[in-house]
Amino acid sequence: MKILVLGYPRGWNKWKCLVKALENIGHEVDTVIENYDDIVGPYDRIYTVAESLLPIQAKLEKQWGINNVSERAADILSDKKKFDDLCISLGLESLIPHSVIPTQPKDLDIFKDIPFIIKPIIGSGSKPGGLNYISFKNKSEFLLSVANTDLWFFENNKKGREDPEFNNRINFYMAQEQLMSFHMWCPYYYVNDTGDIKELAWLKATNTYNQIDEYKFEVRNNELISVNKDEVSINIREKAHTFFNKIINNLKLRNMIFSGPDFYKMKDKVKMIDCNPRIGQGLQQLDDVHNNQILPKILRDEPFSFDKRILWKMANLKPGKIKSVKDTSHLKKYLVKTNNDRLKPNETIAKYVHINQEHKAPKIGLLITGTNESDMQKTYQIVNKQLQDCINYY
Repeated sequence: MKILVLGYPRGWNKWKCLVKALENIGHEVDTVIENYDDIVGPYDRIYTVAESLLPIQAKLEKQWGINNVSERAADILSDKKKFDDLCISLGLESLIPHSVIPTQPKDLDIFKDIPFIIKPIIGSGSKPGGLNYISFKNKSEFLLSVANTDLWFFENNKKGREDPEFNNRINFYMAQEQLMSFHMWCPYYYVNDTGDIKELAWLKATNTYNQIDEYKFEVRNNELISVNKDEVSINIREKAHTFFNKIINNLKLRNMIFSGPDFYKMKDKVKMIDCNPRIGQGLQQLDDVHNNQILPKILRDEPFSFDKRILWKMANLKPGKIKSVKDTSHLKKYLVKTNNDRLKPNETIAKYVHINQEHKAPKIGLLITGTNESDMQKTYQIVNKQLQDCINYY
C-alpha cells in the first residue's frame, strides 16, 4: 500500500515513529512536512500527525476517493470549540468544560467565580507567544491582566489571526473552564479500517500548580506514567469508551489513532479536554521502549502487550546560570528525544518556566522504564542527581 504521512518538522518524533511502523509492515511511505500544496498523488491511505493538517488530508482523500476523514470531520477535529459543541450535541455535555470564544467582556460572565484557561482553538502543545495556555482565577482577574498587557484582546479575537504555527489557519482564543485535579488519566485509542474501536493504553499524569504573576497561573503535568487498564477507574474507562463510540460513529472515522482526551476526576464529576486525533508522544515512547514492535501490531490488528512501563518526568534541577556542563553521554538512554539543546554554558535554569516559553530555557525530560512504579521513581531520583552533578553554576 502506498501511504502518505502529513506532519510538521517539529513533530519529527511522532511521524518518524509512525513511518517506521508502516514500513515495518511492508508499506511504501512518503512523508510531507512542508509545501503541502505541492503534493502529487494518488495515495492509498493518509495519516496525519498534526490535527491542524486534517483539512488537507480530507481534501486529498476526497480527490483520491479515500473515506477515512470527511471535510466535516476534519473541520471539527481540528477546532477545539467546534469539537466541544459536537460532544454536547451528542449527549456528552457532562464531560465538557464550559467554554466560549470571547469577543466582549460579558462573554466571560460564566467565569465570574471559576477559573479558566485561554487556549487557541486550533493546534496543541507548547507553542510560544501570547496568552496560549495561561489560566486565570476568574473573569475580573483576566480583565485586570489584559488591561495591562493586551487592550485589544476582544477586538482582535473577533477577527482572529493567521497562525503561522498551524499552516496559516485563522485562529481564535477560546476561554475554557480550568479543570483542577492533582491527576488526570490519558488514553490512547485506535479505529481501524472497518470501524473497530480499540483501547490501546493509558497514562496517569500528575499535575502541578504554578503562579506566574499577580493574575496568571498555570496547571500542567510534569510527570506521566503508563498504567495497566485495570488501574483506571471503571467509571472513567466507561466514559472514554462511550465518548469514542459516539465521536467515531458520528464522524465516520477510520484508520486513526487518538491521543487523549485527558480525563479529570473532581469529586463526583468527570470532565475531559484535548482529544488529539493523532499518535501522541506517550505511545511513541511506549513503542520505542518495546523495540518498535507495538505500533506495527496495532496497525495490523494483532494482539500486543506491554512488558515495560514508562515514567516520563521533567528533571528537577537547581535554578541558576550554567557555567559548564560535564559529559552527559552516560545518561543518554534516559534523556527524552524531544529535549531542547539549551543545557549548556550561559543558559539559565529557572525555577519555573511557562509552557509557551520552554523554547527559551533548558527543557530536560527523563524517561525511565521498568515494571514497578516505586522502583522507577527511585531510578528517576538517581538519574536526576547524576544529571545535576554534571552542571556547574556561576
